Amino acid sequence: MRIGIITFHASHNYGSNLQAWALQTYLEKRGHQVEIINYRSFIQKSIYFKPFDFSSRYWYKYSLLSSMKRLLLYPSSFKGMTKKWNLFEDFLKKELNLTCEYNTREQLCNAAFNYDLVIAGSDQIWNYTNETSSVFFLDFLDPAIKRISYAPSLGPTPERVPIDYLKRYLCGFNAVSVREERSKEYLISNQIIDNCEVVCDPTFLLDAEDYESLISDEPLIKEPYIFFYSPSNLKLSYFEIANKLGKDMGLPVYTDRAYYPKDINKYPYIRNFFEVGPKEFLNLVKNAVCTIGSSFHLAAFSILFKKDFFCINGDADSRMNNLWSHLGLKDRSIDFSASILSVKGCDYDNIAERMQNYKNNSLCFLERFV
Repeated sequence: MRIGIITFHASHNYGSNLQAWALQTYLEKRGHQVEIINYRSFIQKSIYFKPFDFSSRYWYKYSLLSSMKRLLLYPSSFKGMTKKWNLFEDFLKKELNLTCEYNTREQLCNAAFNYDLVIAGSDQIWNYTNETSSVFFLDFLDPAIKRISYAPSLGPTPERVPIDYLKRYLCGFNAVSVREERSKEYLISNQIIDNCEVVCDPTFLLDAEDYESLISDEPLIKEPYIFFYSPSNLKLSYFEIANKLGKDMGLPVYTDRAYYPKDINKYPYIRNFFEVGPKEFLNLVKNAVCTIGSSFHLAAFSILFKKDFFCINGDADSRMNNLWSHLGLKDRSIDFSASILSVKGCDYDNIAERMQNYKNNSLCFLERFV
């Protein structure tokens, strides 16, 4: 079967890249011919710009202002940040089966795709506060092409997505699945669609061994460490918790972000380590003593590699809450006043059975179509 996937595959975000690779790899293992529709809007390209790259009018001003600030405040990070950008682009080119690049809906409409099935998802492609576009509801396809969604997220607060908007764009789907119970409840209770299933994130369709094929055997960091990651700008309270964990455990806390020295020098246990693409991210999770942050996919890969992990303020996120409820991991979420040492280690013997049940339901959904 010829299958196309459209998702946030090209964001310079570890979870986005790796969930796309996971769904592609799972389908290939089942014998299908798989392509990722390489839609990269100009807005997205302007967000993930290369330092001091003025080759495109869409990211010129972003690259100039941000790069000048970095050069003034943290000049030693410039070379590493350029390498980080290249690591993401290399992953996209070498590990994902991409079509030619499309930047607009009009280009997609004119492409005349010849797929048997197109899958929308995963990641937060239906989050109305993100770069939501009708293309992620497959409105550019020939109506004769079968279409389903697999584990898209409506974001931490699905209720923000307008009901009429969803009704308009979901009416042409052969089947809809989402990643969170809260999203399913919103879609069904508001009569947006008649039926919907909750499935696991694509990263859980594979095992740790599948991801180990992407990474080297050698740890990037040669000493015991804690890995600290969040995909967005953080409040100081996050640094305080991560630093406290490092102090309590007597371990350095490495972060993949090139935070300015003025921002993290007050936290003696936190250290920058930022020449990190998707493969390096996996290496850092796999070889950490434990992980801490506010990322769904940090939690996901910590589970896959059987690491103790702590999710800061995870109870406020519907994606996290869904994961906790399926796997019995509510004690992984800590608030800003929590004592980290009071949180016990993960019981992966118990989690394994829950994970298999979670995964089996998702496999059954996919197997109906592929």
